[in-house]
Amino acid sequence: MVADLLRDGKPFADIGTDHAYLPVAMLLEGRAPSAAACDVGEGPLANAAKTVEKYGLSDRVELVLCSGFEDPRLLNYTDFCMAGMGGNLMVDLLTAAPWLQREDTHLVLQPQSHSEDVREYLYRSGFSILRETATVDSERVYIAMEAEYTGVVKDATLAECYIGELGNSPAPRKYDHFRTVLHRLTTRREALLAYPEEKEECDLLASVISEIEAVLAEE
Repeated sequence: MVADLLRDGKPFADIGTDHAYLPVAMLLEGRAPSAAACDVGEGPLANAAKTVEKYGLSDRVELVLCSGFEDPRLLNYTDFCMAGMGGNLMVDLLTAAPWLQREDTHLVLQPQSHSEDVREYLYRSGFSILRETATVDSERVYIAMEAEYTGVVKDATLAECYIGELGNSPAPRKYDHFRTVLHRLTTRREALLAYPEEKEECDLLASVISEIEAVLAEE
């Protein structure tokens, strides 16, 4: 799912690569000429090195020990992937690298949680979300999004941050994701109803819930 959102023919940096499966797969399929496998941990990067060496790709994959986008070598890349980490961590790493907000920056993001916060960051930072998709692996729903820097800042509503372009995706598994989100928001709203001072948030959540229910009605 994540690989399908990456651009063909572009070197890319995989942030939080772990075993470097994604860079190796992209190179073996001939979809990328080279890649950077980046991780903050020495252990995961050692695992990445083993995978790269196993497939004879050491001359085409550079191993980078760094947190997020802090290594200056990454300035040479335009395409980046972050998969398998929480949405809040993604936002922190992206925020710490404002240089990403430049022409032709292309991001593929697969947040494990809080995808609404990732979308909100993208919208307010001049990125346009091109497409989103969803899949199920081992009975868990995963979503991913593709974005590019356009410089156009969007004042997105809360509903837009929760739905994004996933609402327009042809992926049938998107409905599983939205059911999970609906349950989370409904539970939160019901808990807040007991507190009159939280009426404004309750009303806002009710609006978001209504829009998610409209997406689910299309199933």
